[in-house]
Amino acid sequence: MKTTKKFSVTKKQCMEFGQVATLTALVLALHLKNDHFVIAAFVLILVTILLPIMFYPFAVLWFGLSELLGIVSPAIILGVLFFLVVTPVGLFRRLLGKDSMKLKQFKKDKHSVMINRNHLYTETDLLFTF
Repeated sequence: MKTTKKFSVTKKQCMEFGQVATLTALVLALHLKNDHFVIAAFVLILVTILLPIMFYPFAVLWFGLSELLGIVSPAIILGVLFFLVVTPVGLFRRLLGKDSMKLKQFKKDKHSVMINRNHLYTETDLLFTF
């Protein structure tokens, strides 16, 4: 059974959200050339400095979304990467008839399909491993 950790937001995270909200208001003020966003940015920075806890509900949503994206994104990215890279390589090798793991020979005979490699390692083997 998987246990979930308790999600809580700190005062520092509330301040960080206030800073992001202020920056967003300033970017909107520059982009839309509207003075109302400058006033909003001024109010937001004052609230961030004096009462950062007022941003608590917004910070919970913001950092909760980041937690969710941190869980979901790697699975999606790795899934897409697998189907775009690994699957075509496997299908191409199958078309060429490659059998590196000797799966066709496995358990067909009493002998092992593993290669017994007697190799004496030298210093250069350890210096240039790749």
